[in-house]
Amino acid sequence: MILEEIMKRRSGRAFSDKPISDEMLNSILEASRWAPSCGNTQAWNFIVLRDPDVLAQAHEALSMGNAYAKAAPVMILVAAKEDGGCPAHNLPYFTMDVGLAVENMLLQAVHLGLMGHPTAGWNEDQLKELTGIPDEYRIVTVVFIGYEGAPAMLDERLQEKENAPRKRKELSEIVHWNAW
Repeated sequence: MILEEIMKRRSGRAFSDKPISDEMLNSILEASRWAPSCGNTQAWNFIVLRDPDVLAQAHEALSMGNAYAKAAPVMILVAAKEDGGCPAHNLPYFTMDVGLAVENMLLQAVHLGLMGHPTAGWNEDQLKELTGIPDEYRIVTVVFIGYEGAPAMLDERLQEKENAPRKRKELSEIVHWNAW
């Protein structure tokens, strides 16, 4: 009873450098645009990097742990103002809004036969300078999108992660009925 795209989605690391069509990429961005947001503020902005020269410069801002993602043909910086979401209860709802948009992005990628991997581990100042993101915005995550590649192109440690089955906590560990 769970959507196939949810069950297939995983944060793979073996990307092919095969280009993604404009139609597919626009479909992914459109899916992100339709995500819910607190007070309908739609706090997200997507900076899509696909030009090889720009990607090469952006790759210099990645942590060593994200080196695998350099094969992906698309890198999307997801940015928002920290005060850009709804102000209810003085909570940072912009982060939830961005998370919802990114999940739509990831599920649409799976629907199209692609793989998406949201990351942490990059130099925010370097990426902001490269792309002209205004100072008042934060890069909340960087998402790599592409076709799945061969795990053999990864180092041994990443191949092990790539081939490992997905694991999730049991519902009994995370669901509390009527009280904690």
